[in-house]
Amino acid sequence: MNATLSVQDLWSQILALPACDRHWLQDKLNVYEGEEEDLTPYTMEEIYERIRRSEEDIAAGRTYSSEEVHRQMREYIESL
Repeated sequence: MNATLSVQDLWSQILALPACDRHWLQDKLNVYEGEEEDLTPYTMEEIYERIRRSEEDIAAGRTYSSEEVHRQMREYIESL
């Protein structure tokens, strides 16, 4: 099935939603508002510094096993 919507069709569907659902959708869309401003590119010096700090963390044992990361992610997802 090939379905397409025009912007006007989509807007009509949004307006047809109950007010509580429109507010929910607005809240979800506002999560992303302004984030683009924070996406500034790193300089090469900043990238090298991040790599250096990461290598120091690895050498000092400040790491997580993949099992620990998977456990933390499972717990996080279950808490949503």
